[in-house]
Amino acid sequence: MSEAILRESYKYYLIHYCFEAIKVADLPIAAIVRIAKQSGAERVGSDAAAALVAKSEEYLANLVKESNRLAMHAGRKTIKEEDVNLAAKSR
Repeated sequence: MSEAILRESYKYYLIHYCFEAIKVADLPIAAIVRIAKQSGAERVGSDAAAALVAKSEEYLANLVKESNRLAMHAGRKTIKEEDVNLAAKSR
């Protein structure tokens, strides 16, 4: 078998048989799906949920980096609400 076929077979196996073994991210998928539904989505596919989790984590990581930079600029090690609000406004 070619490497591409094996890779696709493995991906199929992971998707269909190993739901508990796959850890997409640190944020719970159910929470992201709940937020999506509260925001008007009727249904959210598993691939869309994984993408939403990944993008949410990316956004949060960038927000925390900017908030931390602002806190350090103010001479603090602790991120405060004002740092997060300023960081969110600058995005």
